[in-house]
Formats: sequence, C-alpha cells, structure tokens
Amino acid sequence: MELIKDREFGGERPLFESHDLRLEHVIIRAGESAIKECSNIEAVNCRFEGNYPFWHVHGFLIDRCYFDVGGRSALWYSDHLKMTDTVIDAPKMFREMSEIEIENVTMNDADEVFWRCNGIRVRNLVLHGGTYPFMFSRDIRVDGLESDSKYVFQYVRNVEIHNARITTKDAFWEVDNVTICESFPTSTPVSYKEDAFVASRKDANAASSAN
Repeated sequence: MELIKDREFGGERPLFESHDLRLEHVIIRAGESAIKECSNIEAVNCRFEGNYPFWHVHGFLIDRCYFDVGGRSALWYSDHLKMTDTVIDAPKMFREMSEIEIENVTMNDADEVFWRCNGIRVRNLVLHGGTYPFMFSRDIRVDGLESDSKYVFQYVRNVEIHNARITTKDAFWEVDNVTICESFPTSTPVSYKEDAFVASRKDANAASSAN
C-alpha cells in the first residue's frame, strides 16, 4: 500500500482513481472530488476542507479525521466504509451508500445525512441539528445514539436501535420493521405502519405491573 504523509492537496481531483493508498496527516484544501473513483483507501488523522472528497469509493477506512464545514456532501455513492473516532461539521454526508460501519463519530450538522443507504452499523454516534437523518435507508443497527435532529428515521425499513437518547419531532414516519430497546425517545407525533413498530425498555414489565 502506498503511503502519503504530511502533505496538502487542493483543486480538482488531485487523487483521482487512486488505489491501495494510505493517507496520514494529509489536508485536503478547497476544491472538489479529491478522492474520487478510488478503492482500498485509508485516511488517518486527516482534515477535509474541500467538497465531495469521497465519491464512488469502494472499500475505505476513515480514522481520527475531521471534516470541515466546506467538506460537505463528502461521502456519496460509495460502499464498505469503516469510520472511527471522527468529527464532522459538514452537512449532507452519506448518500446512496452501502455497508457502512460507524463508531465514535460526532456530526455537528446532521442535515440530510444517511439518505438512501443500506447496511448501516452504528456504535456511539452523536447527531446535532439538521433534518431527516436516515431517510429512506434500510437494514440499520444502532447501539449508542444521541440525537437532537428533527424528523429522524422517516421511511426506513429493518431498523434496530439500542441505547439511544433521541430528542426530535415527527420521527419514525412510514416505517417498516423497527425495534427500539433500552432507549429514551422524546418526540412529538410518531407515525408508523400498523404492526410494524416495536418499542421496549428494560423496565417495561415492571412499569406495567406497577400500574
């Protein structure tokens, strides 16, 4: 695997069609599509300031990175991503992607994130602000979520959520096969397809008995 370390790139498509590439302490400055049409990419301790850096990327790791506000719409039309210990200040992340693994990630503008994605595995995710996270996505498993975004999980299918604290409005509209366990949703109206939604908590039986 080729290593690029302690460098900066800007402009249009500086690393276009790269394969088997590891980036360490790299800064992607203003520009577009820095890492497009690539495969087997690792980005560690990198900073992304330009638009659309990861489009049509197949098999990649993002670890301990930062996405500046300018790095909007950074991850689209890609697959087999593992992202860990990363902070994102840019909106509209994750669009039409498959096989996404997220762990210890904070998104400070969660506007229109995770749209039309499938195969999402989340462990310890924080979503701030924005609207419609996870819309039209399917096959989602979450263990650890804190969110104050609006209109979360609309039109989703096959979702399992554990250990979540969700403060929202108009959540879970038109969903199919959703289970929420050991979580604390605070929401205005929740809508769902009949017989398709299950919500449970550890103390549900105890509370039922007490009443």
